[in-house]
Amino acid sequence: WTRHECAGASPSPRMSHAACRVAESMYVFGGDDSNNYSLNELWEYTLDTRAWTQVVSTKGSAPSPRYGHSLISFGNRLVVFGGRDWRVANSFDSALHCFDLQRRRLIDLAVGGEGQGEPRGRSGHAAIPCEGGFLIFGGYASGRYFNDSFLLRVWP
Repeated sequence: WTRHECAGASPSPRMSHAACRVAESMYVFGGDDSNNYSLNELWEYTLDTRAWTQVVSTKGSAPSPRYGHSLISFGNRLVVFGGRDWRVANSFDSALHCFDLQRRRLIDLAVGGEGQGEPRGRSGHAAIPCEGGFLIFGGYASGRYFNDSFLLRVWP
């Protein structure tokens, strides 16, 4: 391991956030801070300059604060699925939230699901890019652990 020192401002300490790579940047969204407050900030870490930048949307509101969600990249777009907010009991999100990195704004998605209908909102699931969308497995919501899988096709 080699510590990656960074210059300038950086995200606050957090856990249960999600991250993905797009080109030469790592994007981090959400998580919980040390006071159990869920966050809804999007940060970019540029690998070659080792600098963090908070990404601000030019249009639309950020997804609600959350932890335990997934963050998947499709070209220049980031998609957030699932997660929950510590402060709101049983607030497991099932909506998809998409951010266009080039235009710096939230966009609507057309979604097609395969499997057993739409997945319930959940946190702690695994997700990977797959076949023009992403595949999720497992997770937790309202006292129930899941072992189901859903393929979500995404067409911006």
